[in-house]
Amino acid sequence: MTGTKIFVGFSFYTWLRRAAVLTFTVAGFMAAATAPVRAQESARKLVTRVEAKYPEYLQTHEIGGTVRLSVTVTPSGNVKSVKPVGGNPILVDAAMDAVKRWKYAPSESSDTFEVKLEFVPRKQ
Repeated sequence: MTGTKIFVGFSFYTWLRRAAVLTFTVAGFMAAATAPVRAQESARKLVTRVEAKYPEYLQTHEIGGTVRLSVTVTPSGNVKSVKPVGGNPILVDAAMDAVKRWKYAPSESSDTFEVKLEFVPRKQ
C-alpha cells in the first residue's frame, strides 16, 4: 500500500473532500432562529395555524431547512390544495400535513400563494 492510501482504500484527500461536502451539506440545512418552525405571512389573514410536526430524528441531529409550498385557499378560508415548490425534501410531508389544516379568513374569491416554512432545530 502507498502512503496516501491510508483510509480504507481512499487517499487522505478523497476523505477530506468527502468530509467537506458533508459538512457544508449539513450546514446548509441549519438556520439560526429562535422558533422551531416559522411561516411566511401571506396577503390573506391566517385564522388557525397548526404547527408542523418536526421529525424527531432531524430535531435530534439538529438538521433543519426550509420548505416552500403553493397553497390554494377557497373563498370560505379552507385550504383546497397544497403543492411543494421547493426546499428541503425531507421536511415536505410534515409541512404539507400542517398547512392542509390551516384556516384563513373568508374572501370573495379563491387565492393561490406561496408559503415558506422554516424548520429550525433547537439545541437541547
